[in-house]
Amino acid sequence: MKPKKESSKVLDHPLFQELIVMYQKSLQKRYSEENLKLYPEFRSIPRNTIDRLLHFFLEYLYPEYSKRKELDAAFDALSGFVNHPTKIWGILGNLAMSIFRFGKHFPLALKAGLAALHSYVTAHQFEEELVMELDRRENKLRLLESEFAMDSLIAKVEKQKADAFRKDIGALFKVFSDADLVRKIILIMEDILIKMQSKGNLYTVEDKKGITLGVSILKEGRAIFDQMKEEEISLILQAIDTIEEDFYQKACERDSN
Repeated sequence: MKPKKESSKVLDHPLFQELIVMYQKSLQKRYSEENLKLYPEFRSIPRNTIDRLLHFFLEYLYPEYSKRKELDAAFDALSGFVNHPTKIWGILGNLAMSIFRFGKHFPLALKAGLAALHSYVTAHQFEEELVMELDRRENKLRLLESEFAMDSLIAKVEKQKADAFRKDIGALFKVFSDADLVRKIILIMEDILIKMQSKGNLYTVEDKKGITLGVSILKEGRAIFDQMKEEEISLILQAIDTIEEDFYQKACERDSN
């Protein structure tokens, strides 16, 4: 059965391209050398690691508009699998055979993989919150071009939603930090892709691109943590959580003044 596509609700917004540029600038500012001076507890994290982290954000979460348009169909297909995991069972077959192929930890690995990719999906759901707030404003384009545009919009997002988004991103990177788990998840997803390709026209090109996108996200995310010690990984995860929480709190404070 083909997964039902879940169309983007924001891609066709007339100012979505400007919204992405705004988000990219905000990310670059948050993880700039200047801003990171405010967090001396994280100064031991190498700059090249920060740059790889930022690259992942900009390449896979909030790429340039033209690339986002190309990825959107794949993203929709991936969302369909993540939100309806029973569709994966239809591709893989019975549980016993999958455990035989991938080992006894197969169910746990698959669950962790779906949870990680769900975190990726929620990152794009967060866009809807920003777009809805943008639509409430006058002089929308002028706002998006202002220095504190992101601060102004995110300050109106409910704290519960902002916290959930931050925790989802943290959960995504936590999965990336587990090399063995990521390896198993990638093997499973690559097997899913092979089976989809073997079934001819049963699955669309977008469906296959969706799974390919999932594999790419996992590989690129894992690459950030290659060769790192456990304490270094822990520090990076802590840095992401602290910087993102701090950004939201400061935005709320600025908005209330």
